[in-house]
Amino acid sequence: MNKLDFKLLLILVILFLFGCSSSNDEITESKKPLELSQNEIKSTGNQQSNNRQPSELINFNPEDYDRKCMIDTVGPQKTFEIYQSNKIQENQISEISQCLMSDSDKKSDQSQINNSDKKSDQSETDNNDKNFNDAEKCEGKDLDEAGLPLTPKCNVIPTPLLPGIKKANLLNIKLPNPNYQTPINKCQIFKDKKCAELKWERTSDVMAGEFTTIEISRSNPNIIYAGTDSNDMTMYQSKDGGNTWKLVHVTGHNAGLAISPVDPNIVLYTNLEAAVQRTMDGGETWKGVVGAMITGTKNNQPFTAIAFSTDMPDIVYTSALRGDTRGGIWPAEPSDIFKSIDSGKTWKQVGICETCSSIQTIVVKEGDSNFIWVSADGGLQFSKDGGNSWSGNVIPYLDEKAKDPQNIREHKPPKVIGVDLQPGNPKTILAASSEYGMFRSTDGGLTWKQSNSGLTTSKLHRVKFAISNPNVAYVTTHNGVFKSDDSGKSWTEHNQGLKLKFVSSIAIHPTDENIVYVGTLNEIYTIHPEHKNRGLLSDGGLYKTINGGKNWTRSDKGVYEAKIAQIGTHPLIPFNIWVGGESGRGNFFSPDGGSSWLFSASITAHYPMVYAFNYDFPSVLYTTGWLRTGELTASTDGGASFYTLTHKLDEGLSTETRKLGLRLDGPTDFHIHGVAVAPSDSNIIYVGSVHDTVYPNLTFNLDGAHIWKSSDGGKTFPEMSNGFPIETKTSINAIFVHPKDPNIAYVMTSLHETETAIGIYKTTDGAQTWFPVNNGLDVFTNDLQMDPLNPEILYAATESGIYKSTDGGNNWKKSSSGIPKGPVIDMAIDPLNPLVLYSITADNIYRTQDGADHWYATSFGIPLLESSSKPLSAQERLLGRLRLDRTKTGHSEYGGTFAQDRTLEIDATGRVIVVAVKTKRNDRNRNAERVLYHAVLTPLISTTYQYKINNSNIDITSQSNIYDMVFDTNNNELKFIAAGPTSTKSKTTLIIPSNLMTGEYQVFINGAKIPSFSENNQVTFEHIHAGNNQVVIKTN
Repeated sequence: MNKLDFKLLLILVILFLFGCSSSNDEITESKKPLELSQNEIKSTGNQQSNNRQPSELINFNPEDYDRKCMIDTVGPQKTFEIYQSNKIQENQISEISQCLMSDSDKKSDQSQINNSDKKSDQSETDNNDKNFNDAEKCEGKDLDEAGLPLTPKCNVIPTPLLPGIKKANLLNIKLPNPNYQTPINKCQIFKDKKCAELKWERTSDVMAGEFTTIEISRSNPNIIYAGTDSNDMTMYQSKDGGNTWKLVHVTGHNAGLAISPVDPNIVLYTNLEAAVQRTMDGGETWKGVVGAMITGTKNNQPFTAIAFSTDMPDIVYTSALRGDTRGGIWPAEPSDIFKSIDSGKTWKQVGICETCSSIQTIVVKEGDSNFIWVSADGGLQFSKDGGNSWSGNVIPYLDEKAKDPQNIREHKPPKVIGVDLQPGNPKTILAASSEYGMFRSTDGGLTWKQSNSGLTTSKLHRVKFAISNPNVAYVTTHNGVFKSDDSGKSWTEHNQGLKLKFVSSIAIHPTDENIVYVGTLNEIYTIHPEHKNRGLLSDGGLYKTINGGKNWTRSDKGVYEAKIAQIGTHPLIPFNIWVGGESGRGNFFSPDGGSSWLFSASITAHYPMVYAFNYDFPSVLYTTGWLRTGELTASTDGGASFYTLTHKLDEGLSTETRKLGLRLDGPTDFHIHGVAVAPSDSNIIYVGSVHDTVYPNLTFNLDGAHIWKSSDGGKTFPEMSNGFPIETKTSINAIFVHPKDPNIAYVMTSLHETETAIGIYKTTDGAQTWFPVNNGLDVFTNDLQMDPLNPEILYAATESGIYKSTDGGNNWKKSSSGIPKGPVIDMAIDPLNPLVLYSITADNIYRTQDGADHWYATSFGIPLLESSSKPLSAQERLLGRLRLDRTKTGHSEYGGTFAQDRTLEIDATGRVIVVAVKTKRNDRNRNAERVLYHAVLTPLISTTYQYKINNSNIDITSQSNIYDMVFDTNNNELKFIAAGPTSTKSKTTLIIPSNLMTGEYQVFINGAKIPSFSENNQVTFEHIHAGNNQVVIKTN
């Protein structure tokens, strides 16, 4: 082969590789089979787990079969997969033959549905509009106007199992039946004269790993700053080279960061929702210097990139978008250019880049502070006159790609995210594009060539040259970090120890090119909204290398989510906890009571409200939040992916609502809060809205408070508010459904993000009519709990204390003995012993063990803030006795240790209680945090599980959360995860069918053999939880 032939072959191979890597915008992190970071109930994909060929898939009509029978026969997971795809393997038909319904059964079933919704004003949509869980590209009609998925078709594709690995399907999970234990009227355990029945401890740190920027001080490299785009944490600082970090400022979503090249005390960072912030004292104090807060304009411009001139350190440039856009806008919108000549103290707009849209990076040319380069949605551009005029995109290839019909349809810009100039030789430039790899110029930007040799992805993020060795450059990508030793001509992968490869921000030590810091970023919403690292992922954070990327280690001690807003627990699965943060970029999930956390990137978790779970299909959950079109979302894969249902609420609005003019003009932008799934029928879902009066500048398009009900599992949501005063400016905060009768439900109103509360409303006819049940009740309610043994018993937390009803809400009596007079913010009820409840006031946490007859404080281990002399309720503040304080997210502020509803929850076994704890009284204090504490009661409660592998059922009784079970036919091993709170003891017994494994069993926990007892086909072992424990059972 001659040289020309070899070059042509090499080009073809490279084009093929990049063509494949560019075919899918959604990036999933590869996981080992036993390290699937997804909810234990969900399907792990369509992979073949055995060597047999599956029988042919045939159409399945769900209306012909009884769903409850299906669940009992093949399990909830398999039933859900069949119902989602409307396909079934031909050889499975005989297995479910007993579930086939007669014509009379169908008519009866349909009659119930019709009767329950007969007063709805909206007809149901065509039931043939199926939700397929196909592994196809998510685009076009699969997305709404905001780019959010509309169906499970957009779900992340799970990692296939390896050959010979068979996935076990969960058939059943059962907790012990609840029962009333002997009532106790006071605390039984004391320590230091305090009730110590509950020993509260911090959970493990919750962290999204959403790092937008990292900068190292040139004049003092021990000083490092890292900015985040998650949960309003904003800015962290390290003074010891990244060994430890502290939160130094909180405003909102950080985008850019710059440290003075000569003074480490002068730092500036940009913000998407506030003015550019500046410190002159090393982060002790901060001040807004340019932006809406300074100019007094109504709407703040999102400021993005910022950079100092390295040889004229008084000169700084920054950029801002128009309106409230966040990037990813195409055709291009203008970006305003600002300049400071006094190290960021004062600013002046110097120009407009008409075709830039969102600017990601600014680089000031060495030796010429008027020459600046920017990477932007509009490509790579430069200005020679200090930002006054602009070149337009200088990489023609990107302009040509932007003209592709598909890119035009999808409004994809010729985006460049990173740019850097070689130190000492500014004619050599590297530009990292978002879709098409690296571009390199050696003539100052006149000509460009792709420079992708060694890269395994074309989706690039940031690129940096090393100051200490200008031939060295690093680039962050979807697939990790790549290093060049020849100024960007070729690249090598350097990812050893980098547990999460979706990285973006990067900083190189100014005097040692081998010391590098990178930050993960699962959803680059501020700069790269079309790309997400989806799934339930772990190991996000800051990483450091000291040997040029040969090895990476975590370097983020002290970094954690500082603004926990909402908590939810799964009603069936032990130790499952969901958490959302203010202004978050995703949901946090713990399978072990808070000992470890996974993160699911999704902007649907922006200001989360409520988590609700499906009782038939435990991998299905619903959330309400506060982001346009994402106010009601659902997940069918255990929280790995979410899709929006908000448009269905709009479609289901009643004629009365529209006639009254409550549906305002504009896109679907509702404020949704309460959501609940009927425990006895998961097809039935109730949803409630909020009339938001806290944020007059926001454009919510639905006034009043409304109730929707779905009777078809979320396919339609007709409004069913008859009897409820929908014009009231209130919040439907909580919804509870009777555990056995889905026609009985309660909606509770509150002052949350609104101006009044009207107590509790009830339906007994499936939402056809609603009526108030407030006799004797303080109508300023905050939470509602229902006794699972006797649903006629209800507990309500109100602004004046706790009330109890024993007749389904018809009558209420005060039941707050032991709790100081004042508001009770939230409650939680033990699902297995309903005489036990927990409640929080502004200043303490309380427990009752006799059905609310007696309460006592039990906060041992929680750093309570100093008690306020007279806690004032939100009601008193609203009535004008004191101005009603609100945080920037609109939650009521009581001025104590505890903040609001949905911040106190209990797990399915009643053994893990979780609460969000404030560190400052005033939530508007920039240093105020909300962190998680949990209390674990022992001994743990046993749960029974039944898994199925082919035709073999495995029965398990365990005090652990058992999930991710597989059978390895290659090594004849049964593998699963046994999770629980760290340091707690668990006992597990498995009955393994002999056709699966025979012989004397051996048990290994995290690779180490432990004592076990085997008899016949049964094995029992005990172990101490270390969060997630990998269990392997094999035979001699």
